[in-house]
Amino acid sequence: MKKTILILLLAMAGFSGYAQTYQAITSKNKTYLETLKGVSYTYKDGVVTLKNNGNYDLGTVSVIASSKVDSTLFGIALFEEGLEKGATVKAEVYFTVGNGKASHDVALKQVNQKALVLSFDKATRAIK
Repeated sequence: MKKTILILLLAMAGFSGYAQTYQAITSKNKTYLETLKGVSYTYKDGVVTLKNNGNYDLGTVSVIASSKVDSTLFGIALFEEGLEKGATVKAEVYFTVGNGKASHDVALKQVNQKALVLSFDKATRAIK
């Protein structure tokens, strides 16, 4: 039984290297860090699911995506409607590729989803 569990854990660890990367928050701003404390997101098939288990209602939140293999790829999921404490919302990620005037939308099927790096870009508290 223990060997079976060990084999399953090793197999899962082997697959985990091929998934998206979730970048940690790098900001040193205490208000920003406190705003995002308890807020989490997941990504699957072009959709970001945002969960607010924090202490504040949120105003605007954006999650961005870049690629480890294509430096011109940019994706963003915008949550502009706000998010109350304890709520969960979903938003589609819009991807573009290219720089400047050469930038254009790209379909999800053309994006190497396994090479994505996702991170919080912006988060504001809701005004009551």
